[in-house]
Amino acid sequence: MDFSFLQELGLTQNEVKIYAALLSLGSAPSGKIVRECGLHRSRVYEGLNRLSEKGLVSFVKKGTITFFEATSSEKILDVLEEEKKQAEEKIAKMKKHIPELNKYRETKPTAEAYILQGVEGFKAMRRDVLKHSKGEHLMIGAIAREDRVMPLFFEKWNKERKDLKIRLRILYKAAARTLPMSIRKHHAESRFLPSYIDNPAVINIYGDRVVNVIWKGDYPLCFVMVNKDIADAYRKYFDLLWKVSEKN
Repeated sequence: MDFSFLQELGLTQNEVKIYAALLSLGSAPSGKIVRECGLHRSRVYEGLNRLSEKGLVSFVKKGTITFFEATSSEKILDVLEEEKKQAEEKIAKMKKHIPELNKYRETKPTAEAYILQGVEGFKAMRRDVLKHSKGEHLMIGAIAREDRVMPLFFEKWNKERKDLKIRLRILYKAAARTLPMSIRKHHAESRFLPSYIDNPAVINIYGDRVVNVIWKGDYPLCFVMVNKDIADAYRKYFDLLWKVSEKN
């Protein structure tokens, strides 16, 4: 019989071998157990001690020799019940501390940051917009590059964005005025930043995310920050720029 299921009780592989040997041998001295399970004597003694502590093995001395025996199989259920009881006690204690832990956690800023590289990374960011924009996607310093570098993806993405009724507001760089733009007016507005406002990164703001995109030729590098407070601050910055920017 395969007794490996006993490892779910927290028994080690050696302990399972020893317990199985005892079920087969009945009452037996340590030497016989060693021969039966093929483990080193020291490992058998260690295993017998741990099994005894768990109540799965009992022992009795007959003269100078100690005989070991597996206890009733129902003891396994007792072990599980005891573990369940201890777990319930721990859960009850932890529940008392949850409000305190949450209060402490809320006093600390939480943020996530990661990098997406290349065209595929940029596409992943754009798909993320569809999931987390919450109705609006803002861009600062756009240069109308993605609709040229990945036209098919851009067209499909823009259609999905419009189907989801995600409003798009774009602040193009002044230098982008002469570039062809395939963005349409449906659910989209755009303006041009003053020429004195320039930044090497294109800033995307949506949901609780701020993404700085730096283009090296046609290779984009996206720096993603996930933090609601930061995103809200950038929205205010966007609104200020929107007021001083020139309409199309």
